[in-house]
Amino acid sequence: MPSPTKPSSPSSEPSSQTPPGDFRYNTKKTGGLTPRQQNLALLAGLSVALYTVENLIPLPIPWLRIGVGNIGVLLALYMLSPVDGFFVLLIKVVIGSLLSGRFLSPFFLFALGAGVPSYWIMVGVKRLLGRWFGPVGVSVAGAVSHNLFQLAIAYLIVVQSVTIFYLAPILVVLGTVSGALIGAAVRSILPHLGIDKTSETAKISG
Repeated sequence: MPSPTKPSSPSSEPSSQTPPGDFRYNTKKTGGLTPRQQNLALLAGLSVALYTVENLIPLPIPWLRIGVGNIGVLLALYMLSPVDGFFVLLIKVVIGSLLSGRFLSPFFLFALGAGVPSYWIMVGVKRLLGRWFGPVGVSVAGAVSHNLFQLAIAYLIVVQSVTIFYLAPILVVLGTVSGALIGAAVRSILPHLGIDKTSETAKISG
């Protein structure tokens, strides 16, 4: 009588169905860096490069830009963690300002003073409303709040006239458009990395 076949235990190894781009199953260190550290460095470099190039393009209002450098920040928020995304933001603003010769200038103050609070607004929207808002909604919240924080900073250190707040509706519209573009770019990238944009657990360990 043949012996009963022992049921096989579920394998902890990724199945052949794992998407080729799913970096979460990459546990190998490269150059002493964990996968998380590698991706943090990659996203920081991407943000700095995009931020620096965009800053080299002259505009009538220097601090009013699309914010393509935020692609790396938003990717870090979804791929890694809120703290890692915040590090990418700080690296983007500080290193990008140094490379463009604007460190500690009014431009730098606008970027940092508006970037920090608007980033944590994105984190809050993602965490509290992520069930209804994907990368586009999160990015729009960040872009609109970023523009409004810049307006408040301009009032405090430049214009000091309440008439500047007449620009608020225009900045809300521009923030909505730019935020939607950045969010759409991130939304299109995430599936290629094996990330579920609605998941809070699809993070890199290490």
